[in-house]
Amino acid sequence: MTQGPILRRRGLLAGTAALGAGLAAPARLRAQERFPSRTVEVVTHAGVGGGTDITARMMMVSAPAEFGQEFTVVNRTAGSGAQALQYLASRPADGHTIILMTQTHLLTMLRNRNLPQLSDLIPLARATEDPQMILVRRDSPLRTPEELLAAGRARSLRFGGTHVGGVDHVAIFAFGRAAQLQQPTLVPFRGGGDIVINLVGGNIDVGLLNPAEAESQLRAGEVRPLMVMSEQRLSGFPNVPTGKELGINATAATVRGYAVLRGTPEDRVARLEQGLIRAMSGPIYRGYLENTGQSLDSVAGREVWGRQLTGFYEEGREALTALGLLR
Repeated sequence: MTQGPILRRRGLLAGTAALGAGLAAPARLRAQERFPSRTVEVVTHAGVGGGTDITARMMMVSAPAEFGQEFTVVNRTAGSGAQALQYLASRPADGHTIILMTQTHLLTMLRNRNLPQLSDLIPLARATEDPQMILVRRDSPLRTPEELLAAGRARSLRFGGTHVGGVDHVAIFAFGRAAQLQQPTLVPFRGGGDIVINLVGGNIDVGLLNPAEAESQLRAGEVRPLMVMSEQRLSGFPNVPTGKELGINATAATVRGYAVLRGTPEDRVARLEQGLIRAMSGPIYRGYLENTGQSLDSVAGREVWGRQLTGFYEEGREALTALGLLR
């Protein structure tokens, strides 16, 4: 007579255990879910064919095999990176949307606090680092770094760069301050091609350029490099000293790298960092760096990339404030 209730209790306990297992299963499945589980979006602020867009696409040659998923570029070109940042912020923080950033994004953040800020992002990996050089025309009276520094302390030199308040403007300001020059005068141009033409033509005293931007003029001897704004001398210009060798604690480079929204799970951040580095360490991507005159040491992990982003963010804040471009 007592077996009925006991059996019913056992049945109830078994059913409860089965229900508990069923409820626990989704959590285990989520933990074991393969990442990435769908196409990864790479957001850029560049139009199709721009330097940042091409960098993303060259990484994506090897990335699908590395991650077992397709990658696609999402071009959001308005607002000097603002639209790209807004798009990233609209997506889940699950690692399936990454952004390819440049210094331009950081300057745009500083001017618009309503956008995602650097603290809202997690760096993943650096993709390119293209050091810039201080160049003068062939017949410039500024024949040595010492002569350039002496002239810059006596008067404001005319530096060619891109637009007011942009990356070049910040770099020129930082160089002038570190070298204790009178504040250089920025002469803005649309891009490196216009800068080097006007340098050769004598319309500016100094050009701040990547080696590839002035490759033809360097080969022809129409311009002379006085210093490179990198930590170490460039292999292609072994006789050109760095600014740091001359006591100038400033660097300048065109850099690009990847980031995700803060809140992305750490295991996915680690997976993205490692996979991106492997995708950019093969012969295809290295060939792209070499063929475009960029440093073969460009690719770096999140620690190096994160320090670089933080440094430029603070440098940008100081420069824009001193120039009266940031309140």
